[in-house]
Amino acid sequence: MYYFVTLLFVILSAKASFFDLTNMCWVIIDIILLWVGFEKARFHKSDLELFGKFSLIYIAFCTLRSVFLIHLPTGYYLNDILFLFKYIFTSFLFCAVLRDQAIYYLTKVIFHLAILSLPLYCLQLVAGDAVYALGKAINLPHAHFNGYVNFLGFTYVKIHHTRNSGFAWEPGAFGFFLNLGLLMHLVTNNFNFDKRAKWVMLAIVTTFSTTTFVAFAFIILLYFRGRGAKFITIMFFVGPILCVLASMMPFMFDKIAATYNKDLDDMKNIQTLSDWYVQHGQTMPLNRFASILYLAGVFGYDLIWGVSNIYNETIPLIKHLNLSNGIFVFMAQFGAIGLCFLLYRCYLFFKKNTRSIELSIYSLIVILICGFGECIFVTSIILCFLFLYHYSLPWFANREVEFDRVGLRNTKMVMAQ
Repeated sequence: MYYFVTLLFVILSAKASFFDLTNMCWVIIDIILLWVGFEKARFHKSDLELFGKFSLIYIAFCTLRSVFLIHLPTGYYLNDILFLFKYIFTSFLFCAVLRDQAIYYLTKVIFHLAILSLPLYCLQLVAGDAVYALGKAINLPHAHFNGYVNFLGFTYVKIHHTRNSGFAWEPGAFGFFLNLGLLMHLVTNNFNFDKRAKWVMLAIVTTFSTTTFVAFAFIILLYFRGRGAKFITIMFFVGPILCVLASMMPFMFDKIAATYNKDLDDMKNIQTLSDWYVQHGQTMPLNRFASILYLAGVFGYDLIWGVSNIYNETIPLIKHLNLSNGIFVFMAQFGAIGLCFLLYRCYLFFKKNTRSIELSIYSLIVILICGFGECIFVTSIILCFLFLYHYSLPWFANREVEFDRVGLRNTKMVMAQ
């Protein structure tokens, strides 16, 4: 049952299917989580207190921002409150139901979906049109349009026909889930790079995503440091290899420079380009750097406390832009204050499981890199970090409990003798 619930939750988090786009699916998943929680007697008084305290802080923040700082119509404030009960509440329920098993099942499901994507990705390479035709034939709601098709567990995008999108909406987003799954697996399993981790690493390669590869490089650094390797040793042996590989890959350094230059050009003609996309019934894509420049220019100091969950409705032009920098999109929604709070909760989780400030910082860097390339901070799986610290049980805690039990048993035997 826990595996099935986690599978639904991960597919919902992936934002690639009708699960995310249909309100009824959110309601059904919440009902399933509540049913499992009551059936398995997973809810306690402390759970209600945890979500109650968080809700008070969240509502107070949104209220103060709306009344004293932003001065938008009431509809924006109500939508911010709705975000609490539609998105954050679902993440809370998942954590409260699975408790200390949440990370285990999250990584297990992500690993299984990663392995599932590999044969489908091979099929995509040799018969992409057939994969797309099959998706259209299955005809799931909101699942196929403009060269995009989703099968719940796999997504095929024609413009990314040589890259693996897995169960997410595009290859970079799939890379985020893979990196996050690998990261959680390592920090909760004493940095054991087992067979499952190797399969995920293979799936990461198939994404051919720049931000995914950069984030994975930091996971490698975290892995070696977690295993006790000295930092200078890692930089001496691994650093040069990574630099050579990055310089040889066209989607690394060359792509970053080309993207930055293109973004600067797009910003000079953003209104004209946007009008062209609107006339052709499309939204104008803004890359990572252009998204930063645009949002910073439009909202300025308001990015400190954020504008609204539906910030894109405050300015007509934003409706026709497809922003891709997750960090600044989240800041437009909840500000640097909200981002720092979320990252702090992430830090507490990683610090609890690694007992290391350095390794916790590396983990945060991985999340920030993924967020720079994709709008991940409002996905349900990231919102889980608001509560995972409260429920997670570090890998070494089980050993300490077992050690105490053995010690107590030996003490009783000695006393009996």
